[in-house]
Amino acid sequence: MAKLSDVPAQDYTHKMQVGIKGEIVINAGIYKGRYASRVEDFKGDSVGFAHPLLGGALLPAYRDLNFDFVMEDGSALYVFPMSVRRVDMQSGLPIMWAVVFDWPKRIQRRQFLRVSCFWNIMIYHLGREVSQPMSSKWLPAKTMDISLGGYRFKISCADAGDLIFESDDRILVHFVLAENEYMLLGRTTRIVQTGDSWEVGVGFDSLSSRMEKKLFEFIRQQEIMWREEL
Repeated sequence: MAKLSDVPAQDYTHKMQVGIKGEIVINAGIYKGRYASRVEDFKGDSVGFAHPLLGGALLPAYRDLNFDFVMEDGSALYVFPMSVRRVDMQSGLPIMWAVVFDWPKRIQRRQFLRVSCFWNIMIYHLGREVSQPMSSKWLPAKTMDISLGGYRFKISCADAGDLIFESDDRILVHFVLAENEYMLLGRTTRIVQTGDSWEVGVGFDSLSSRMEKKLFEFIRQQEIMWREEL
């Protein structure tokens, strides 16, 4: 690990171990988004990650690209600020080597306030379109709850047809908020299939400042209404 200053009261660097799965989160630039990965190796202060993919190809990763590696452990998430050093294409598995440039932080799993909502939405399964071109289509669904981090929706098996939802699927959602239409990308996180429907949790890849403001206003309003009813 990199030598860091200002040692915190508790050091979480030991949480990152070979085999740990998580997400590489790029917060700026044209490749802004969340990408599945895992820790493959350590060499000195460098951490080797399974090189993330973008549309079936290796995600372009240049030296000094900053990202967060987010991993889950129990009831908390751990965020490791990282910086790319090099990409190793010589081994059988492409490895992206990076170093920690700041102390990792621990945050509660529920990083964002979540409120119930029942919007009629349309979803588009991008993973299905990639694997089977021209086979995906917009499908009707209904949200169950939402936060600044993502949402949960329900879709009947009849509407889903032969579509199967799996962890880390890419989902495009279309909805209306405050009379404005939005389309947002995200990845599936938690999936439950009952006898006649799917319940799917999706984490947003990112939110524009305008979208974040509108969504925050909605969530805050719902929270106030809920407290008034108590």
